[in-house]
Amino acid sequence: MAGLAAFVAQLPGVLSAKGLLEDAHAQSGDVVVETLSALVAFVLPGDDPYSEAQGTPTNEPGGIEAGTVPVFIRNLDAFVPANIPQLGTTTLPASGAVALLLNRYALEVDPASGEGDAISPFARLSFDEKAEALRLFEADPLWNDTEFKFVSGILPAFVGFLAWSEAGVIDPETRELTKRPVGWRLSKYDGPAEGHPEFRGYYRGHKRARKRKRRRDRA
Repeated sequence: MAGLAAFVAQLPGVLSAKGLLEDAHAQSGDVVVETLSALVAFVLPGDDPYSEAQGTPTNEPGGIEAGTVPVFIRNLDAFVPANIPQLGTTTLPASGAVALLLNRYALEVDPASGEGDAISPFARLSFDEKAEALRLFEADPLWNDTEFKFVSGILPAFVGFLAWSEAGVIDPETRELTKRPVGWRLSKYDGPAEGHPEFRGYYRGHKRARKRKRRRDRA
């Protein structure tokens, strides 16, 4: 989380220096949701269209059904005030910046990903191509001496944490679960409990243990 926070804090300055700040702010909500949904499916594939599009569909729910995308976006956005020309002081949605960068590297991996049914180039990539896009992101010397250098490693890890947690199905008001988390279902976790019957009392009803007499070695 500390690394992700540092990355978000550096977003305005770094993107402005690279001439990408206005493009990041201009990312539409649909592009952002589709791009980050494709990232979530990359980290935890499931029985959703994004996993199918990348060639890794499963018969089980994944990060999309876990409700990871809206939580991920909320955790990225509304943190960094940025001064954008003609717009004044506003807040840079970090999710838009992340989507912009993922799509930028997607086009490097496959220029044809800019065309197709999906509006996000990153969402059009296969699983292996997404891995290559993230590799390019991490290896790009453009981000030397910034938090961007290792953010491509932080983002999948953070997505994985959210996808396997209860974050996507917890009511922020009541702090109660709205349904059983996908992570619980995949790991066959039954949920919190005050002990289990097999660990209460004595094992199989035994009240005491017999002491066995040691046999002396006979000469």
